Amino acid sequence: MSERFTYSFAVLGRYQAQLQGNESHVTVNMRAGRGDHLVHCGTLTMSEAEWAHFISALERAMPDDVEVVDAHGLLSRPQG
Repeated sequence: MSERFTYSFAVLGRYQAQLQGNESHVTVNMRAGRGDHLVHCGTLTMSEAEWAHFISALERAMPDDVEVVDAHGLLSRPQG
């Protein structure tokens, strides 16, 4: 069995802040596993700035093992 893990994030929504001074948020589903066997790990909601920092760090550390699926084009950053 391969030891390589894959981490997949599916963007569910992007929510504009309702109060002035608050940041907009992103909600994603996370799946992880080996090969084609990915299992749901949970749902994450964080500010757009937190998300950008988090996913950038993962993509730098594991460029071939992280996937972001933004099927509705909700995020303004390029996906890779």
